[in-house]
Amino acid sequence: MAGVGLSRLLLIGGGHSHLFVLEALATGRIKTAEAVLVSPDARQLYSGMLPGYLGGRHTLDQLTFDLAALAAAVGVRYLPGRVERIDAFTRTATLADGTTLPYDVASVGIGGVPAGHSLSGVAAHALHLKPADRALLIGPAFERAAAAAGPEPLQVAVVGAGAAGVELALAARARLDQLEASRAVITIYESSHTILRDHGTTVAERAEAVLRSRDITLRLSTRVEEVGPNHVVASGGRVAPADLILWATGTEAPPLFRASGLPSDSRGFLSVDDALAVPGCPGLFGAGDAVTLLSAPRLPHAGVHAVRQGPVLARNLAAALAGTGAYRNFRPRTESLALLNTADGRALGSWRGLALHSSTVLAVKDRIDRRFMRRFQRLARGTPQGPRP
Repeated sequence: MAGVGLSRLLLIGGGHSHLFVLEALATGRIKTAEAVLVSPDARQLYSGMLPGYLGGRHTLDQLTFDLAALAAAVGVRYLPGRVERIDAFTRTATLADGTTLPYDVASVGIGGVPAGHSLSGVAAHALHLKPADRALLIGPAFERAAAAAGPEPLQVAVVGAGAAGVELALAARARLDQLEASRAVITIYESSHTILRDHGTTVAERAEAVLRSRDITLRLSTRVEEVGPNHVVASGGRVAPADLILWATGTEAPPLFRASGLPSDSRGFLSVDDALAVPGCPGLFGAGDAVTLLSAPRLPHAGVHAVRQGPVLARNLAAALAGTGAYRNFRPRTESLALLNTADGRALGSWRGLALHSSTVLAVKDRIDRRFMRRFQRLARGTPQGPRP
């Protein structure tokens, strides 16, 4: 590998884990001759606050980062674009326009793609939570649908009953009520027999009760197989009307890793070891939704893990650039605090099998979210808060 004076760091994607890397660059904890950030989206959303934004609780400025400005503030060159191939042998990344970028150390933080996005009609007619440019279409779509509503109630289909789908359905109810479309019929379609599969039974039961109280219908063990401009086709060919279709089905692996011949799991997610390094690919690391931790292959592909991986990733990139090999291991927590915004001035929190639904829980969630945003919005203004213990 090149010496520190010649080292080149390439950040592929603007995911949450890379925010910690940018902070480490700003504070001098990562030293490199050149750093480049490649992302197709100059504006990034903090996913934890998106349901609150859609429900009318947060403004757009409160949950967005100007990624280009953030990169510039910490001395990183920002390139708009999408990496389509990584050659781990030559240590190069190729963009969609053919541009080739060499690196000594690279990190992948691109996030996944919506599961089922290739189904008929989904790309054309459904609204997605990711990427950022698609998520920002949801709020205006609520407003247009409410304004155009006739005597019949709006029909809203939410596909997926994980945390994102549950929050999205509740946010839709809150926002449509604000827009005086209170007769909207909201239906969640879920292929599994339960909601919130990555959470405990207690919180799932509490969430179901909240959904019922907001007149949101659950269609469990029901797979959406096709999407049209004003309908969905569910299991068995059943056609249901839908004026708005919100796609919240979880995460699939992006095609980049298999296209590049990189180590990946059976679903195509990038494989990383405990140091977040890609086995057999010196100088290549990954974090966030698009990676699978070899020691914890069932760890959900969720943004909370990208945030927790961020500090470890930053430390290990610094060690790789310095050539010390003094890596720290990432250990996922066996128990995580889950906080779901129920869009009624409360949040549903769960911890170790206990669940609480209250305004106090929402205040805790707001405090955590706003602290995270302040940390990196300050960084974009050139005032990093420095390393945290």
